[in-house]
Amino acid sequence: MNENLGERDYAVSLIAEMRTGSASDERQQSIVLELDRILPDPNYWDYMVDHMPEMTPEEIVEKAFSYKPILL
Repeated sequence: MNENLGERDYAVSLIAEMRTGSASDERQQSIVLELDRILPDPNYWDYMVDHMPEMTPEEIVEKAFSYKPILL
């Protein structure tokens, strides 16, 4: 299996769990740390909370994995 595909699915599940609102503070913190590790886009959090219209977890992950840093 493609490692990125597994990471994408995992990231989608983490975002969905975060959005349920039922995760403890400690669990939320561990989710954020995992997403920081998995997602290449440092702005993924903005897509989760500040994007209108609201993006699905799948859309957030797709956008985050399409991120290409500017190489100087």
